[in-house]
Amino acid sequence: MQKVSVLGTTYSVHTGVSYQKDANLKGLFGYCSHIKRKIVVGDLLTCDGWSNEREEDLKAQERLTLRHEIIHAFLNESGLTSSSNGVDCWAKNEEMVDWIAIQYPKIKKVFQQLGCDE
Repeated sequence: MQKVSVLGTTYSVHTGVSYQKDANLKGLFGYCSHIKRKIVVGDLLTCDGWSNEREEDLKAQERLTLRHEIIHAFLNESGLTSSSNGVDCWAKNEEMVDWIAIQYPKIKKVFQQLGCDE
């Protein structure tokens, strides 16, 4: 377990969590609990249907999942989860969170190239 500060709030980050030991992972690669201030990423080797995948594919999915859940944490701590009008709101929209998580490395590269990354 690691701890990280998300906008001044400490989150515990649990990676490689067995699907058999955390019922909240059912049907998910990971999750972010804004109540418990906890991010969990499942161990895909323990997930049905993933045991025959290549290790590099497993690691890539786990990294993407971690980025995805971190984005959720930032949106939570920004107050956007509770103030954007319900469960179907944009701050909880999985496609929008995925877009940020997937595109972040590309955005970071451009920011670094142009010297505006800080």
